[in-house]
Amino acid sequence: MAEFRDRLRELRTEKGLTQIQLAEELKMSRGTIGNYEAGVRKNLRLEDLETIADYFNVEIDYLLGRTDNRPEFSLEEQWIMRCYKNADPDTKNGIKMLLRKFDQDTAFKVG
Repeated sequence: MAEFRDRLRELRTEKGLTQIQLAEELKMSRGTIGNYEAGVRKNLRLEDLETIADYFNVEIDYLLGRTDNRPEFSLEEQWIMRCYKNADPDTKNGIKMLLRKFDQDTAFKVG
């Protein structure tokens, strides 16, 4: 399994961010991010882990390399799907009509 430093670097580069940009996003110092990625700073603060996990939409266990499971959908996307799933048929039709107006992908259309 991967180590925290590897996971952090992987997630940061996936988003196309520099260490400075990520530090600004997370309201941390560039030195903190750099030290985490270099494996210099071994004492991980729970507050930092929570902030990083929330930002990248992953579990802390994923960050620490305890699991390789990453959620397919963000928390917001999961909420939207839950709302849709629990909606009555008329509301679902309204949501589909609204989404069709914004859909740019003509290759995939749902009835």
